[in-house]
Amino acid sequence: MENQGLEMTESRGLQGNSKRSKSAETWKVGAARPQHNRSRLKNDQLRGRKHITPDELKTICGTIKQRSRHPDRDELMTLMAFHHGLRVGELVALQWQHINLKNRQVKVTRLKNGIPSTHPITSRREITLLNRLHKAAGKPKTGFLFNTERGTPVSANGFQKLFSAASEQALGIKWNVHALRHGCGTELVEQGQHLHTIKEYMGHVNIANTALYLHDSAKRFQGIQWD
Repeated sequence: MENQGLEMTESRGLQGNSKRSKSAETWKVGAARPQHNRSRLKNDQLRGRKHITPDELKTICGTIKQRSRHPDRDELMTLMAFHHGLRVGELVALQWQHINLKNRQVKVTRLKNGIPSTHPITSRREITLLNRLHKAAGKPKTGFLFNTERGTPVSANGFQKLFSAASEQALGIKWNVHALRHGCGTELVEQGQHLHTIKEYMGHVNIANTALYLHDSAKRFQGIQWD
């Protein structure tokens, strides 16, 4: 039955805290959870790739909308991670002063000495959810975008657990949240964006890191024909 699906429980915790605050929020999965957890590497081997596709993104978001206690927030986190190629640490660190709702822009600050940039927000669904979340929070000018029921920021570990459970429920296998960032880079290649544009969008210092997304796309080989 549907009530045996996903339920969310919250516990206090900020990113970078001790084991006490292992996650801000987790999902509990009913009968669908496998008996043994697999490592990120093992799951990558089973999937044969490290990125989520746009169709899989839609499926996961559909599950979140149906099953999450905080569907707007959790769907928005998933969409923004994919659309802006965000690492989970960059995602949970977003604050309202980074968002320009009028001009539909988000200022992205990168980890790992990455290059910061300002991205356009072109997704209608993303802007709708941002406006909805902003209004529900009392239209703040500062403060974290994504908070728990306790009023503390969602932690990186908390969203990882949430996304892992949601993807397992939607697709039958756990995905690491970093697959959303890989999905962004791969989709930009599929769109035919110039490699240097992708480099700047993803915040890479070294273009060799950007070139890795070429390996996950057949776009550059489409001109090759065989009888």
